Amino acid sequence: MPKPQKYRDAIRFLRSQGWVMLRQGKGSHQIWGTPDRKQKLVPPGHREVRAGIVAQVINELPNAPQHWR
Repeated sequence: MPKPQKYRDAIRFLRSQGWVMLRQGKGSHQIWGTPDRKQKLVPPGHREVRAGIVAQVINELPNAPQHWR
């Protein structure tokens, strides 16, 4: 099971992979995805990204940092 990660680290990784914030969702959620909008992810803007969201990032981007696993 993946470990929860800091929000800023998860967003920094998504940006390094070419992902952009597509739009603001409801509440503190943000819609992130590739510029061509083929892949999407909705991480909440809290201090920590839960393990389930980290697992989604790992599934979408297999080159995620090894210490996240």
